[in-house]
Amino acid sequence: MLTYPHPLDYAAGIKYTLTDYKVNRVYTLTPETFHVEEIVDLEKMGYSTERGEYAVVRLVKENLETLKAIEMLAENLGIPAENLYFFGLKDKSARSVLYVFIRKAILDFSKLPFETENLRAEFKGFVRVKPSLSHHVGNRFTIIVRDIDERQVSVFKDIVRLIVTHGLPSYYGYQRFGVRRCNSHLLGKYTLLRREDIFANELLSKIYLYEDRAVTFKRLVKNYHGLRYESLYLKLFATSTRDSHYARYFNLLRGAYSSYLFNLLLNSVIERSGWSSLDRDYPLVGCLDRAAEFYSKILETECLELSELKSTPCYYRRGLFKPINSSVKFSSGTLQYEFQLERGMYATIVLREIFKENLVVD
Repeated sequence: MLTYPHPLDYAAGIKYTLTDYKVNRVYTLTPETFHVEEIVDLEKMGYSTERGEYAVVRLVKENLETLKAIEMLAENLGIPAENLYFFGLKDKSARSVLYVFIRKAILDFSKLPFETENLRAEFKGFVRVKPSLSHHVGNRFTIIVRDIDERQVSVFKDIVRLIVTHGLPSYYGYQRFGVRRCNSHLLGKYTLLRREDIFANELLSKIYLYEDRAVTFKRLVKNYHGLRYESLYLKLFATSTRDSHYARYFNLLRGAYSSYLFNLLLNSVIERSGWSSLDRDYPLVGCLDRAAEFYSKILETECLELSELKSTPCYYRRGLFKPINSSVKFSSGTLQYEFQLERGMYATIVLREIFKENLVVD
């Protein structure tokens, strides 16, 4: 068992691995190598090709943030983005398939299908009920590794067998905290502390190692044009208006900090009680009635009072997860790994276990 094998582990609060084995092959997440498709129980929602209260739109995106994709679709349809329902964020550096639900009465069907260079939306039918998280089963992933030799394929299969047998900590993955700027959780913490001064400096001025040079230069000269969240914040500061984008953004930040604390909790469970103790439900810190039992030492280190976290999410999360329907195929130097995860679990945690520091997340 290794600790902190990946450089982003330190920022995300992720610490332990199941095994010290790794595939000695650099793997980079791109739309060509990393595919994810949402699994939605449309039948439970009363799916029909002819009638229903909500239209189902299948969205395929590449190299595009989910919220940006939703905004682009909303703009094309002439519908406010808050009237588009979807289940969650998908990786930017991937080919992602997700479903969007829109009230039939407000949708102009003549505007579908809609397609740009990295986004395609097409009408797929109707459902009877408004979507809820109970309808989101999980996600199906396909990992493609090219130019890999048979010895590394054998190592790959061995690690997958161990993962399927023993499971992995249900850490929140790197995307939850930002990859180029690993600070979403920090911004969430400063929001909870009501430290506007530190928040503004972190968001607008702090330079991170993995940022694009062009973006770094923009920060240095205080030119935030084209920087999505910085522009949103400055607009809020200038107008003091709180729209749906504001609420969604700050909810994401608070959720990111809650996720960071949960990662720290899983570390403490492993250290205190061992790997097998992960296999139970643990509360997020927003569950104030139980959080003190699990988070007291963590919050002491973080210099926070439990009462300051009342606006963070409250739900229970299993401390251990296992991929299901795993399949590894190898032919002509190309490996294809397919697996399914339940809702809320991160494929990057699986890939971290397989590739360790050889995993490149962009």
